[in-house]
Amino acid sequence: MAALPTVSLRVLPLAAGPPLASETGTFVLLDFPQAFGRASTEPTTVYLENITGALYLDKPTEVAAFEHVWSDLEALASGEAESEKLITSIIEEHHD
Repeated sequence: MAALPTVSLRVLPLAAGPPLASETGTFVLLDFPQAFGRASTEPTTVYLENITGALYLDKPTEVAAFEHVWSDLEALASGEAESEKLITSIIEEHHD
């Protein structure tokens, strides 16, 4: 999957410690395209899903909080090349 041009695969090492995302659970940041050169018709939205339903957050402060969590993940994660090497080494280790 990492070879696909639209995929960025990065590993979060255990040594990095718990990220802010460990408190938020999974989420998706949705950015919407501009319509015919105009500003986006929809604001950036955070999508959260849980056992009883889904939640869509689009207030600027809510979005900013989740963008901060995403930035933390990006800062702590290994780079793409390093992550791919680690995954390859684990696969090779378990296929011997």
